[in-house]
Amino acid sequence: MEIDVSRFRAAFYIEAAEHLQAMEAALLQLESAPRDTELLNTIFRAAHTIKGASTTFGIDEVGRFTHVLENLLERLRDGLLETNAELIELLLTSVDVIDALVANAKDGVPMPDNLEEVLKELQRVNGQPSSSVSLANSCNSLMAAPTVSSQLHRIQINPSRDFFRFGQDPLLLLRELSEMGKIVSVVVDDSQLPPLAELNPEDCYLSWDLEIETEAQEQSLHDVFMFFDDGSKYTIEAVSRKAPAKAVAVSETNNPVSVNSTATPEVDRRVKADRREAVAAPVAVASETVRVDRLLLDELINQIGEVVIGASMVEQDMLCLANGRTLESMSALGKIVRDLQEMSLGLRMVPIAATFQKMNRVIRDVAKKVGKQIQFVTEGDDTELDKTVVDQISDPLVHMVRNAADHGIETPEERIAAGKPAEGIVKLCAYQQGGNVYIELHDDGRGLNRKRILEKAVERGLVTPEATPTDSEICNMIFLPGFSTATEVTDVSGRGVGMDVVRRNVEALQGSISIKSIEGQGSRLTVRLPLTLAILDGLLVRLSSEVFVIPLLSVVESIFLKPKEIKQIVSVGEVIKLRGEIVPVLRLHQALNIASDSRMDDALMNDSGIVVIVEDQGRRLAFKVDELMGQQQVVIKNLETNFRKVPGVAGATILGDGRVALILDVYGVSNLSDGEANRLSPNEPVHSTA
Repeated sequence: MEIDVSRFRAAFYIEAAEHLQAMEAALLQLESAPRDTELLNTIFRAAHTIKGASTTFGIDEVGRFTHVLENLLERLRDGLLETNAELIELLLTSVDVIDALVANAKDGVPMPDNLEEVLKELQRVNGQPSSSVSLANSCNSLMAAPTVSSQLHRIQINPSRDFFRFGQDPLLLLRELSEMGKIVSVVVDDSQLPPLAELNPEDCYLSWDLEIETEAQEQSLHDVFMFFDDGSKYTIEAVSRKAPAKAVAVSETNNPVSVNSTATPEVDRRVKADRREAVAAPVAVASETVRVDRLLLDELINQIGEVVIGASMVEQDMLCLANGRTLESMSALGKIVRDLQEMSLGLRMVPIAATFQKMNRVIRDVAKKVGKQIQFVTEGDDTELDKTVVDQISDPLVHMVRNAADHGIETPEERIAAGKPAEGIVKLCAYQQGGNVYIELHDDGRGLNRKRILEKAVERGLVTPEATPTDSEICNMIFLPGFSTATEVTDVSGRGVGMDVVRRNVEALQGSISIKSIEGQGSRLTVRLPLTLAILDGLLVRLSSEVFVIPLLSVVESIFLKPKEIKQIVSVGEVIKLRGEIVPVLRLHQALNIASDSRMDDALMNDSGIVVIVEDQGRRLAFKVDELMGQQQVVIKNLETNFRKVPGVAGATILGDGRVALILDVYGVSNLSDGEANRLSPNEPVHSTA
């Protein structure tokens, strides 16, 4: 029965992305260590694996292009080409092309525009004819009739009886060999076939004896069999066109390769070195991992969240009815549920190292375009974050890093004139503090030009010429939509899009971003993010008969106001004075359009009661509430699946008594005003218009 391999493509796309990341990281390291053979081997293995897997799953465009790239990598590994900046640039561009080809196969995005150009350049550097460079026939043009320098090899393939059980296919091996040269003959040995009644269709009984004429190095032929299982064997023999020659190599997987006296000194030296490394290297015991579909993982965590909510409801009910022993049992059950929740959330935690690695390429490309010298430094690469957060923070980090490289770091001439080293430093670090993860981007560049920012703000009508904004307010103007101080628009920056996108994306992750800068010395952007998006530590507050949750990430403190402590300031509104600082007051009843409790009328009229001091983007606000109901860890439920986006609401949760409480978005609530059309009302549910 023919197997439909298309359903296995999803795993290929994931593995291809990992191999491409490994190739890019190794190439960036190779730029500073051009003689590191292990880096070359890493790059070659990744390209070879992508080629083989893409051919297996019928993604021929990726396989054909990677085949051309693999030929160049082979010459580089064999010392026939020298590593230089131009070659590294070509290889990095090739990685981008493969990534685009994989995206084309996965999502149907357009083919890369520079495909034929890069393919032609690969052929030129590799010494191949480039008269016909289209991807469709590139493989054929490379596998034309061998020239005088080609070598005839005899290959005997003897698969183990369990060959098929390891997911291997001899036809794929033969196809890959055919791509390396001209197959002169193929003989199939079926002498081991049993009678039909005794034949097991899952066993392999055949072996092959073939001759191939190829210009490829012998090591490339061995690489075809790198995934052979331990029981399978093969031999490669260099054959004279007049008389058969002595066997060149006999190899089994994980065993040293022996060569005869006809091998070149370079091959002999490399094989002996490989043998020494194989003997000396200790056997590393790696932890086993299993790939799990993220949707299934999200569903598991969602169900565990339901268990947490259910346990909370039972515990609250039992407090009124149970005796001491029952309460003790409930406490033990609650601990088990919390441990289960923490373990399930840990499944979604991944290191941020891969995202930081991408920024290395961004810095390199921007520095090259704008003619700057930049050293990129990372710290805290092993800091773990929710997988969803890691995926969504990548684009904001790209904008931040590009801005630091383009606007922050000066040119070498400017830095030397300012008494700085010609090479600037961009540092990206991550660390965990409490229930948050902080990502900081430092640069030792020119810093923010407050005067220029303020002039641009006045020019755009954002502030009046007479206004005297604080230093923090001036710095935060760079996050306004369309704001840019660039004097010209380039392909790197200058259109005023980027930092406002950064802020929106960070806030969508329930985080915040702030900036500090010293003119002439550099800037520091700090992004604060929750560890996970599945749970939230919140402060429960009551507004009339409704309960709301304010994320503890934003809560600074809560205080009780005495009568007449709320003052009115013209053009500012209601404020309180907190330890010498003027803090604006926002009455949540009015902002959320909730009728006040008649019992609280006197307190409202006298301006007394409880306020919660929150902070967002370096700005403090005082939320006026009726009552503090305590702190609680809540399970976040997304409302946007069934309801449209409501300003000021980040999600919802179910409390222990079964009531639904809305989770407030501090930034969104602070932007609500009395005249806003989309005001939340508990009596008017907002249904999706989709």
